[in-house]
Amino acid sequence: MEKFDLKKILVPVDFSTTAMQALKQAVVIAKTSGAAIKIIHVTQQVYFPADEVAITNNDSINKAISKRSATELKKIVKTIQLTDGIKVDFEMQSGNVIDAICYLAEKEKFDLIIMGTHGISGVKEFFAGSNSYKTVRHSICPVLTIQQNAGTANFKTIVLPIRLERSSRQKVDYVVEMARLFNSTVIIAGYTDDKEESKQFKVKQYVAQVEKYLAKHSITYKSKLIFAPDFAKEILKLAKKSNAGLIVTMKEHDFSMDQLIKGSYSEQFVNHSPIPVLSIPVFNNPDLITYTPYLSGGVPY
Repeated sequence: MEKFDLKKILVPVDFSTTAMQALKQAVVIAKTSGAAIKIIHVTQQVYFPADEVAITNNDSINKAISKRSATELKKIVKTIQLTDGIKVDFEMQSGNVIDAICYLAEKEKFDLIIMGTHGISGVKEFFAGSNSYKTVRHSICPVLTIQQNAGTANFKTIVLPIRLERSSRQKVDYVVEMARLFNSTVIIAGYTDDKEESKQFKVKQYVAQVEKYLAKHSITYKSKLIFAPDFAKEILKLAKKSNAGLIVTMKEHDFSMDQLIKGSYSEQFVNHSPIPVLSIPVFNNPDLITYTPYLSGGVPY
C-alpha cells in the first residue's frame, strides 16, 4: 500500500443539505491537509411524454437545468476560494451517479471521496442501499460519509475497530495519517463475538500490535476490548460514549449471518452512524497491510 497522502479530494454535490454538509467537512480537511477539492455534480436526463404535457423540447429543459447547476457550482467554488483560500474546481457529468463518481475517482486518482448520506432504516435497507454506500462498495479509494446532522467534525477522537481478520489492520496507516492531521486520540477497539479464549487472546495480541505501531508514530491512544454479539452496535455505542468524531472501518468483512440479514458491516455503519465513517478498501496482497512486517505478520507469540 502506498502511504496515505491526502492531496486530492472528490466531493459529489447534488445541492442537498447533506451534500453541502459533506462539502463543508471537505473544506475543513483540505485546509488542514493542504489537499485540493474537486466537486462533481451528476445530472440525470429529464423526459416528458409528449402526449401528457405540452413541452417545447426535452433537450431545452435539460440544458436549462445544466446551465442553472453550473451557475450555482461556480458560486460555490468562488465562495470557497475567497473564504478558505484552497484550490477547488468542479466538473459536471450526466448519467448514473455511482458510475460517474467512481470512474472519475479512479481516472484522476483521487485519495478520498467525501459525500453525504441520508441513511436508511427499517425494511427499506434490506431492499435498497443508499447512493453513499453504493459508492463505498464500488470505489477503489477510501470514502468518508457524512450524515446531515453530523455537524463539522474535528476528528479529535477516532474509533479504530480491530477484528480477527488480517485485513482489519489494513486501515491502521489511514488512521495514523488522520490522527497526525487532527492531533487525534485513537481508541483501539479490539473486537470478537467468539467466546473461545484462544480467539479473544488473539484479539488482545492484535490490539497490542496496533498499540506498539501507534506509539512508534507518536499517536495518542486508548484501548478497549469488546466481546459481544453485535459488532456494528457495539462500535457505535463506543463511539457515542467516547464522543468520537470519526469511525474507520474496512468496506468488506467476513461472511456472517448477521451481515446477510443486516447488510455488510460497512453498510451498517454508513447507514446508521450519526458521526462520519471512513470506509477503506481491502487490499488483496497480504504484504500490503502496513509498512511494518510486525503488523503484516501473525500474532507475535
